[in-house]
Amino acid sequence: MDAHRSHRTHEIVWREVADDFVTEYSRRMLMSLPRRDQRESGELYISGLLSLTGRKSMRSIASIAGGGAAEQRLHHFISKSPWDWVMVRRALAADLDRALDPLAWVVRPMVVLKAGEHTVGVTESFVPQLGRVVNCQRSYGVWLAGETQSAPVNWRLLLSEEWLTDAERRRRAEIRDASGGDDGGVPPAAAVALELTRAWGLRPRPVITDARDEDVEALVRHLLAAKVSFVLRIGGATRLTRWSAASRGRAGRWMTAQHLAESTDRGGPQVGWVGRIGPVGRAAPFSVTDVVPPPGSGAALLRLVGAPRPGERRVRELWLSNMTDASSAHIVRLGRLTERVDEDFAEISTKLGVMDFEGRSFGGWHRHATLSAVAQGIVTLSAARDQAVEPHGDDLQIAWTTPGWLEALLPGRARGHGAPEEVLR
Repeated sequence: MDAHRSHRTHEIVWREVADDFVTEYSRRMLMSLPRRDQRESGELYISGLLSLTGRKSMRSIASIAGGGAAEQRLHHFISKSPWDWVMVRRALAADLDRALDPLAWVVRPMVVLKAGEHTVGVTESFVPQLGRVVNCQRSYGVWLAGETQSAPVNWRLLLSEEWLTDAERRRRAEIRDASGGDDGGVPPAAAVALELTRAWGLRPRPVITDARDEDVEALVRHLLAAKVSFVLRIGGATRLTRWSAASRGRAGRWMTAQHLAESTDRGGPQVGWVGRIGPVGRAAPFSVTDVVPPPGSGAALLRLVGAPRPGERRVRELWLSNMTDASSAHIVRLGRLTERVDEDFAEISTKLGVMDFEGRSFGGWHRHATLSAVAQGIVTLSAARDQAVEPHGDDLQIAWTTPGWLEALLPGRARGHGAPEEVLR
């Protein structure tokens, strides 16, 4: 975006993003909105998320258009207007899936600390990452992720039983259904990803998530039932048993994942991680064990991969997957896409204000999260374009504001030829 041509009084966060791309892409993603004034408000909101530094309040975004009436218009557009955020998310997901050809869907939780009790979804909850009970708003996002880019396309705001059963709270927040609450027993970390296949029709990708603080048994059960490939990072206390015993009809002894991984012979290939986080130095062998999932998850052959640090006996990472035909290197490589998402969340999502919504409306939260995702899609596609064009020199001209521009640059990846070969050291 051009600070001198657009909004002279505001520092531009994403200087490498062209104004015409912001306008064109916003319009394309907002085509499902039925009225022109809604689409114009959406374009203004996305431009504000990209243009302004600091907290992205409706007042600060409206200041781009002169404030006053613009703030009232944006408040209505986000909190009260009936436009369907799901249609925008579906358009965004289809476009990014085609352009980026991601390796996986990474499900990531988001916890926003809040004061008071009126913001939608806020409740006192124990947050394992903090180790204490806090007043917070919790949600899950599903990201399309590769090794160099990732972007969110769907969100689920968690609603506690306190919110779902309080008629007055539901009325004030305009919660018309139980979205974010009970979903037939499907864990929200699975539900937010499975929606991309069940309702949106995207080609399934492996589902990746850090499940150390999740119900691993429920996640495994529902992902297996949905016939979706998955890679879950699990805690060392997760109970498993060796497949060798179960396959012979014997009652296998349940052991912790940590014990299984560290008692398994590491005679496999010497695999070093080379990717976004860089080389680890000396290669370290993985431990690989075929296992039966946690009790109650159903009978299935799963693979437990333990990843130690070079020179250490103790396994530092434990990954559980149903991708038994894949190499251990590929399973860990997919699992570590969570690091890609964590970095992009910190460096892009938070700066685009995904955590800044303070309204009381359930729909308002979802519309804000949706437009934040569109803004991040713009940044992500611009970065992908810059990376793709750079090696070709100045002579290559691409119509990059039209659908499929990345296919022209990266034909192998765009046609689903899969990930680059693993790096074995």
